[in-house]
Amino acid sequence: MRSWTSYFLMFSLYLDLLLGSNGDVFRIPPLNVNQKDLLQLLELGDDIKFDVPALYVFGDSTVDSGNNNFLSSTSKANYPPFRVDFADGKPTGQFSNGRIEADFIAQVAGLPFPPPCLGLSKEEQKTLRTGVNYGSSSCGVLPDTEKLFGTCLTFYMQTGLFETTVKNLQPLFDSPTTMADYLSKSLFFISIGNADISTGYDFLDNTTKQQTPFPKFARAISQKFSDNIKKLYDLGARKFLVNSVGMMGCSLMVFNSKRSTMCDDEYNEHAQILNRLLSDLLPKLQSELVGSKFIFADVYKVFADIFASPNPYGFTNTRECCCVAGENGTRTCIRDIRPCNNRNDHVFFDPFHGSETTHFILAKRCLKESSICSPINLVDFLRA
Repeated sequence: MRSWTSYFLMFSLYLDLLLGSNGDVFRIPPLNVNQKDLLQLLELGDDIKFDVPALYVFGDSTVDSGNNNFLSSTSKANYPPFRVDFADGKPTGQFSNGRIEADFIAQVAGLPFPPPCLGLSKEEQKTLRTGVNYGSSSCGVLPDTEKLFGTCLTFYMQTGLFETTVKNLQPLFDSPTTMADYLSKSLFFISIGNADISTGYDFLDNTTKQQTPFPKFARAISQKFSDNIKKLYDLGARKFLVNSVGMMGCSLMVFNSKRSTMCDDEYNEHAQILNRLLSDLLPKLQSELVGSKFIFADVYKVFADIFASPNPYGFTNTRECCCVAGENGTRTCIRDIRPCNNRNDHVFFDPFHGSETTHFILAKRCLKESSICSPINLVDFLRA
């Protein structure tokens, strides 16, 4: 029987989801929402059963949950106002005011938020079976991407850390078969490639760009991406959710650096070229890697839909970030300055990264829509 606290939470959450700041939009669920209530409020029903023992996350700043805090990097979110809306309001290293897409996916699956790999104690490294986050800000698929902001974890390094995780967890299983079953049911969420464009290709000198036109550069990303997926597969991974790169030419950093209200078409074209390559790659990998399953999340389309019609999502501000950003809005949040009060109304929290509301929309649409997460939506994928 449900407690009055649970009923009150449900009622409050229904109001939040039904009444946005302009009266007709969806709001994010509260931090302490339980899985059953969250499934109901997403109109997924409370009888859905997921057999997902763990969530393993790989990627760049879109998913970094604090790994860069432990690295010699200038790309960190370990200071206020980051994560002002999470738990006690203390920053953890995530580039948002609250939860990110991976956190919402974990809540739907009934799992705890995946902690940063580099922050785990020795005991946790040997016992944690519900998933780990290996994401690292400013890093990408190609090894040269990491150079601009100092040390970070490339995709190759992240898969290497996962290999260590697998070795550490082996004693917890009574046979290789049971561990293989655990890994085959776990979800591997990958959100990477943004930094390869923004701090990889964009910072090449003109001579190098002439010698390496972007389609060629993107093919190199796709090949390295494929190599790392195959490594994860060899280690036991079978279920992959892969994010596209975002609508990078419409980020606030681009607007502010160019002092323009127009999106950068070249940036967006580069994103679309890479997205097409990754989208075409996944079915090929699925046919090659026996027992593997892939879905592709069209993050680019979600942002395009938001920019085209922000009001139905509850956004009233698409051209300003919520925090006070450095260097005329071309750098991340300035330390210890209070962000805006109406954070749910902003698409961006800083000039590069989405607000908690944006992350919830990404997760929600992937969970429910096969036009965003294809060939099937994430709910059906998790149940498969």
